[in-house]
Amino acid sequence: MSEPIHEAVRPGVRGLPSLGRNLVDESLHRLQWNESPEDFPADLKEEVLQRMAALPWSRYPLGGRPWLLIDALAAQMGVAPEQVVVSEGSADLIKAVMAATLRPGDTVVMPAPTFLLYRQNARLHEAAIVEVALNAADGYALPVDTLAAAAQEAQARLVVMCAPNNPTGTVYAEAEIRRMAESIPGLLVVDEAYAEFCDQDLTGLLDLGNVILLRTFSKFYAMAGVRVGYALASPALAAELQKVVTVFPLSVFSEVAALVALEHRERFLAMRDRVVAERERIGAALATLPGVQVIPSGTNFVLIQLDRPKTDVLHHLHHRHSLLISDMAAYPELVNCVRISVGTPAQNDLVIQGFGEVLGGSRV
Repeated sequence: MSEPIHEAVRPGVRGLPSLGRNLVDESLHRLQWNESPEDFPADLKEEVLQRMAALPWSRYPLGGRPWLLIDALAAQMGVAPEQVVVSEGSADLIKAVMAATLRPGDTVVMPAPTFLLYRQNARLHEAAIVEVALNAADGYALPVDTLAAAAQEAQARLVVMCAPNNPTGTVYAEAEIRRMAESIPGLLVVDEAYAEFCDQDLTGLLDLGNVILLRTFSKFYAMAGVRVGYALASPALAAELQKVVTVFPLSVFSEVAALVALEHRERFLAMRDRVVAERERIGAALATLPGVQVIPSGTNFVLIQLDRPKTDVLHHLHHRHSLLISDMAAYPELVNCVRISVGTPAQNDLVIQGFGEVLGGSRV
């Protein structure tokens, strides 16, 4: 080869951190990735397997797209099938949106902190990133005017955000998001991964024409391991995104599992209600401890601001109670914060007990 391997790789790829093996002890209580605390119901798994047994596994999916799932999603969301794009999780759709829109040197505007994949994918495509800080003092409210001004100044190709926000859990009003979409020169990407946990539906924004909504089956539908996500956009935008996603974006198994989930949505609504009740229980209990601020959340996790270094809490939860929660070290704005995914009631009891032992002076 005439040039070193690293020179043959795009600068945007070389600039990303390397991925090593990240094996997690399955005996630990994993409350760090915002997964569902309840598994996909066993009887619905059986239904998926029965349907799979009746399908040919040797054939590619017909038509190159999961059309049955696209039609089912369109019916449920009240949009046209031409507005739905399905792929392997919303993370894949983030990459697809940026691949379809960004050229080297384009600008992406985003609040900070927000989901780290937006920053990583913007760097992958050699885009300039403008971050607008969220203010803890005003509850991480959405700075609409500042974001819009930054987008206008840079003639940003994309503005990206999460609603509710990840990692803070903050819920933003539809009117604020609409005002921002109307004030920017490019596209607004709204990640609704946790929308079901606050009963928010932003499909009304699609009439603006420059909004792309991203959703996932990973959280509400307890399907993080199955990998299904979808985007909603205007028919013109969705047609362009369809060109970027993989020609066979879902396995037959993933499509069948997603269809079964949609057909039994009421089961997952009941699971959601249990998660929300546990989220509120965790927040109320931890808020009584000295030096703890609980950030209001509309998701399946709770962000905790501590008035001291978090090392003691993380170490005690891990070694005393086999609990893994998220250290927010990757976010400079959240230096003394931890994030707790809502677990089972028993796991949440351990969280409350462990925090009390460290911060309430009853450590044993």
